[in-house]
Amino acid sequence: MMANLLVLVVMIGAAMVPLALCTFWMKRGKVGYPMTLASLFGACLAIAIYASSNLIGVHPLHAMSSAMLVFLPGTLGSMAGMLLGWLIYRRRQGRPD
Repeated sequence: MMANLLVLVVMIGAAMVPLALCTFWMKRGKVGYPMTLASLFGACLAIAIYASSNLIGVHPLHAMSSAMLVFLPGTLGSMAGMLLGWLIYRRRQGRPD
């Protein structure tokens, strides 16, 4: 029971921190920081998934668990934060497009 709750808390935390950061930066019109954060999470996710199937010095179970617990929620959270921040920025600017 507590292990399931801990996994849920880690996944939510890994998604909400990038979501909040990317929303904050995108609302202010700073596009480079969220793109960098999303790229880092995406690269770490790709490396961890590659490491789970090939022996490159990382234990496959550790690579897959870190990919699914931290990097995937972080990537999704940063992408959602960029979208939310862009929508808020666009609404504040009054652009109809």
